[in-house]
Amino acid sequence: MKKINLSLPLILTLSRLIIAPIILPILITLFLPYNIFGLNLFVSIIFIFFGLTDFLDGYFARKYNQVTDLGRLLDPTADKFLVSSVLIALVLIRKIFIFWAIILICRELFISCLRLFAQEKNLSIQVSEYGKIKSTMQYLAIAIIIANPYNLLGFNSNIIWNTIEQVTLLMAIILSVYSAFKYYQELNKLLKINSSDSEFINLD
Repeated sequence: MKKINLSLPLILTLSRLIIAPIILPILITLFLPYNIFGLNLFVSIIFIFFGLTDFLDGYFARKYNQVTDLGRLLDPTADKFLVSSVLIALVLIRKIFIFWAIILICRELFISCLRLFAQEKNLSIQVSEYGKIKSTMQYLAIAIIIANPYNLLGFNSNIIWNTIEQVTLLMAIILSVYSAFKYYQELNKLLKINSSDSEFINLD
């Protein structure tokens, strides 16, 4: 059996895959119902930290030449575990409408299906610019929702918090849906031109 080398990029990915989906939902359900800004901000900072590992693991992997097949496989999976677990916890404590959470989670599942299909067709996968922008906006929106001390099911009495939260969430949803549609189009295009193993499709 081949030994797995626990490099820094892989450790960061595993923290997002295993630790974050356990710790964050617990902190969210314990602290956020009190709607105390200090507690909310504390949880939001922890979420941002795990969100940053999404960018740092890839950066360190490329910088130190530690890109592996296992890392490529686990990285997008870890992102989906982090986002989905946090969204479910936010729905549970009534900090976000279930409809918005369903859209974001279903988008991730849809992209996962496209990834599996692309792999079966021997298509290599790269991270797209759309995916990076979507991830950044999604992490930002969720961090603001967590930090917002006034929010209850998307409504609050503070116009500044309300505007920032709703704008970032709307942008995250639009980018998520649009990027998923574009990737679906790219996959169809590659299939129609009989893509070879060396061709790439962006599915993140």
